[in-house]
Amino acid sequence: MNSVQNCVVGSQVRPFQLSVVTPDLQHAQIQSADYQGRWLALIFYPHDFSFVCPTELTGFSAEKPQFDQLNCDLLGVSIDSLETHAQWLKTPANDGGVEGLRFPLASDPQATLCQYFGVWRESDGLPNRGLFLIDPEGILRFAASYDLSVGRNVQDVLRILDALQSGGLCPANWKRADGVLDTVSLLMPGRVLGHYRIERELGRGAFGQVFAAEDLRLGRKVALKIIVKQDDQTEKQLLREARSAAGIQHPNVCTIYSVDTIDTIPTIVMEYIDGGSLADLIGDGFDDRQFRRIAQQIASGLAAAHEKGIVHGDLKPANILLRGGDEPVIVDFGLARSFRHQEVVTRAGSDTGPQFTVTTNADVATEPEAAELELDETVVLNSNPVDAATVSAADSNGISGTPAYMSPEQARGDRLTAASDIFSLGLILVEMLCGASVMRDMSALEIISALWRSDFVESLTEKIPPEFRSELIDLLAMEPDKRPSAKEVSRRMGS
Repeated sequence: MNSVQNCVVGSQVRPFQLSVVTPDLQHAQIQSADYQGRWLALIFYPHDFSFVCPTELTGFSAEKPQFDQLNCDLLGVSIDSLETHAQWLKTPANDGGVEGLRFPLASDPQATLCQYFGVWRESDGLPNRGLFLIDPEGILRFAASYDLSVGRNVQDVLRILDALQSGGLCPANWKRADGVLDTVSLLMPGRVLGHYRIERELGRGAFGQVFAAEDLRLGRKVALKIIVKQDDQTEKQLLREARSAAGIQHPNVCTIYSVDTIDTIPTIVMEYIDGGSLADLIGDGFDDRQFRRIAQQIASGLAAAHEKGIVHGDLKPANILLRGGDEPVIVDFGLARSFRHQEVVTRAGSDTGPQFTVTTNADVATEPEAAELELDETVVLNSNPVDAATVSAADSNGISGTPAYMSPEQARGDRLTAASDIFSLGLILVEMLCGASVMRDMSALEIISALWRSDFVESLTEKIPPEFRSELIDLLAMEPDKRPSAKEVSRRMGS
């Protein structure tokens, strides 16, 4: 036989089928698909009726309730025939048997599975004592091969299984009571995450941190967006949205190289932009030519995203970086909106606007004024507090975003469209011309309430300098369908 190990930790286990003898001495056929949705411990051993094997298998059998609690099935595998398995299962322990074993024994007479998992010993035609843990998705998560003379420690297998299910990084001698490593807190210059060496922190917020790092494989500088641990549903949604944004290829949109979970940390690997944000320049003012160029490039980047059906949802100066100090690059498509930072439950049905119930980390209040929110702070405001962290970029059942740059429909919690980004762009362009946010004298919740009123939205157009009013006034239209497309804005600013 040719011994070739084809399965390694982290890979999908290929489908397999085996004949087994069940604990009640019935012959049956099992296949890997039977274990879908549960963990599986494959226990390879050399021979029935040998010396160490009965002690191991009965040891696993005795702890089967603990494996059941961890949603894990047990399956013993050797090259013995089904008849030998059946005889062994009927033989009392005092006579070298495993009578009363509580899990099935599979027959692999041609050693096909033994070879696939790399436990086959060509020299003496026996499998080593292999132990393999396969997760509910069929991914091999743990592999070990023991010498024939040494039995396995069942409690250590349970500890490893428990650690794999903990969802975090577990140090040596880990126990459930220890908790997992807070890997995000350990990120610092010099640390290596996957194949990225951290150089320095670039920024942080409610969602997590951004680091400059070196890609050790490709030898290039990148930005790593490290996402604070979310609930499983939210985390998957965030990564899904980031993968969608990775499909945008445009010089004025930050390139996303990869989206993955690295060392248990949800990580977005992006182009490193060697410049500050648009927010840093607004106070300095812009001449007509510079303003038009930057506005045209931002709109052009938005148009590329909108053509792919991707809405930003939190467009603001802080999310527009300047490559080389003057070329705008939009970052965080569809990401910032999904992070839970504050909860504000809105109750519609009033002509005067929304009524608020505000929940902060510190207290609970029933009046908007009781919650102190920064003007430029990204918040999530949701009509269902249980699901406040699960809104997506375009499909929202609540309010989310940065109040100073919200569109009226965003303040109402309506479904966002490309037109919502256009309103935000209009506010940014007016701010560039005026040198400060048009909402600078209002609290976050005052802004949200005001955006429900058409007279307030119409008043925003009065902030537009006269020489640009005809080009920008419809960007701030109350009705989304009256706003121009990003492509049209780009054409205007470029003419």
